[in-house]
Amino acid sequence: MKLRAELIALPPRQQARRLAAVAASLVIQIKRTEPHAPEAEAALAAIRTWGDGGGLTGRYVSDLVYSDEERGTLRRLSEAAGKPSEGAWNALTTAVMYVAWLVYQETGEPMPSDVNEVGEDSLDFLDEQLAQLG
Repeated sequence: MKLRAELIALPPRQQARRLAAVAASLVIQIKRTEPHAPEAEAALAAIRTWGDGGGLTGRYVSDLVYSDEERGTLRRLSEAAGKPSEGAWNALTTAVMYVAWLVYQETGEPMPSDVNEVGEDSLDFLDEQLAQLG
């Protein structure tokens, strides 16, 4: 629960900058067993871009998790079931969804139901996922 306490004290874009460091370590873990992981790299790039002040939409960020084309971290997570990278894909998906939630809040775009279910409690879940990864 330490991650939540650390992040909610920060403005949203600073939260994303902190999560970019977490996401970068997850991408490294993923690439150990899956060298071709463009979805992970795209997710990390979006978190960094938004955290550094870039103008992204909530839809853009949430589409990195699951889009109409069925591409994204969620698809890769389902493909990684039972593999060494599963936990890292799971945590990365949680981090991206949380950042999407922050972006939607900032932009005021209508929030889809899957993102609307995200909130600060997602940080507790991410903390648990990171603890399982070691």
